[in-house]
Amino acid sequence: VMSITCLKGGRVIDPVNGVNNIQDVYFQKETIITKPRNIDTELITTIDVRGKIIFPGLVDLRFHLKNITGGQTENILSGTQAAAAGGYSSVLLMPDISPKPDNPGTIQFIQDRIIKHACVKVLLCGNLTKDGKGEQLAPLGSLQETGVIAITDCPKTSQNNQIFSKGVEYASMFGLLVLDLPRDMSLSGNGSAHDGPLALKMGLGGYPRIAEELYVQRAISIAQSIDTKIHLTSISSKGSVELIKSAKDKGIKISADVTANHLYFNENCITGFNPNFKMCPPIREEIDRVSLIDALLEGTIDCVSTAHNPFQEHEKNVEYDLSPAGVVGFETTLSSCYQTLKEHKKFCWTKLIKAMSSNPSKILEIDTGSLSIGTPADVAVFDPNIEWEYEARNSFSQATNSPFEKHLFQGKIIQTFVNGKIAFDLN
Repeated sequence: VMSITCLKGGRVIDPVNGVNNIQDVYFQKETIITKPRNIDTELITTIDVRGKIIFPGLVDLRFHLKNITGGQTENILSGTQAAAAGGYSSVLLMPDISPKPDNPGTIQFIQDRIIKHACVKVLLCGNLTKDGKGEQLAPLGSLQETGVIAITDCPKTSQNNQIFSKGVEYASMFGLLVLDLPRDMSLSGNGSAHDGPLALKMGLGGYPRIAEELYVQRAISIAQSIDTKIHLTSISSKGSVELIKSAKDKGIKISADVTANHLYFNENCITGFNPNFKMCPPIREEIDRVSLIDALLEGTIDCVSTAHNPFQEHEKNVEYDLSPAGVVGFETTLSSCYQTLKEHKKFCWTKLIKAMSSNPSKILEIDTGSLSIGTPADVAVFDPNIEWEYEARNSFSQATNSPFEKHLFQGKIIQTFVNGKIAFDLN
C-alpha cells in the first residue's frame, strides 16, 4: 500500500528552502514528497497540526553516553528516546564512552548496538587520539572507513599542540570534521566554576575565560594555516565570541556552537552549590550570556548543542567541587532556547531552526535539516501553547542531572518523525 502521511495546516519553518508559512507536509515511507495528485484520500493518513509549528528534525552536535551497553544507566535506547522527545532526529555521539571508539573493531561494535537500539539517527565521532588521552593519534583513516563522520577528544582536548595540529591535518585528508572543546588544562585543571569573585567567595577552583580563549585561538590559527574546517563546541565566553567573529570575517573555516544552558543561566545559578549546574565549560557571567545570545542570533555562533551528559545520582550528587561536570539536556533544549530567545528583538523561528537543524546538518554534511522533496522524513512538531513542568523522574532519560528540574516551560515537542516513522508521540 502506498501509505502517505500528511501533516495538515501547521506553520512550516524550513530555513533551507526559505519557508515560513502555513502549508501541508507530505511524506511517503521514509521520504518527503510533493503533494500527491489524483490519489484516493483514503490512502492518506492526515494529522491535524493546526496551531503547531513544523520543522525539520533537530540535529545535535554533542551528546555523551558513559557506557554503550549501560543497564540501569543511560543507554542507547533511553538516550535516543530522550532525544526524540526533544525533537531531535540526529545526534552526534562523543567518544568518551566505554569501550573507546579509537579503533575500527570497537566502532563496529558500537554501530551494531546503535542499529539494534536507537530510535533516532546516532552519528559517531571517533577519537582524535588513542584512548582520548591526547598523546598519540588514533588511526583516523581506518576510523573513517567504519563510518565515523567526525573526530574529537571532547570533553577533553589534546594539550599537545603538535599532536592536535597533526590530527587536524590528517582528519582533513580523510574529509573528517574535527570538533574541539577548547580548554587549556594548565589554566583550569581544578576549575569547577567561572573564575571570578563568586567562585572565590564560594571557595571553588576557577576555570577562567582565557583557558577557553587560548584554545579557541589555537583552533582558529590551525584552521587558517591548514585551510580546513574546525568546529568549536560549547563556547561560553564573550572573548571567544569576538575571536570567532573576527576569524569568520577573514574567511577562516571555523564554526561554533553554544549550549542552551549557557544561553539561559548565568553564574548566579551555582550559589546553592547544586551540582546539577556544574558543567564543562562552566556557566559564566551575565555579560557572557548576553554576548552568546547576540552571537547566536547574528550567526557568529552557528548552532545550539545539548551537551547531554548523563550521570548516575550517586556520582553526580556529591560535593560541588568533586562532582563530575555535565548535565542532561535533550528534553529541555528547544523549549529553554525558545523561552530565552523569544523576547529578543532579533528572534525569529527561522534563526532558531537554522541553529538547531539546518546549520548542524551543514556542518556535518548530512542530508537532513530541511524539508526538501526527496530528503529523509525527519520532522518535528512543536506546540507553542503547551505549558509544562520538567521533572527528571518523569523524563525518558535514565539520568536526573538537569539544571531545569521543576522549571515551567511554554511550548513543547509533541511528535517527532525519523525516516517517516514516529519516534516520539506525546499522546
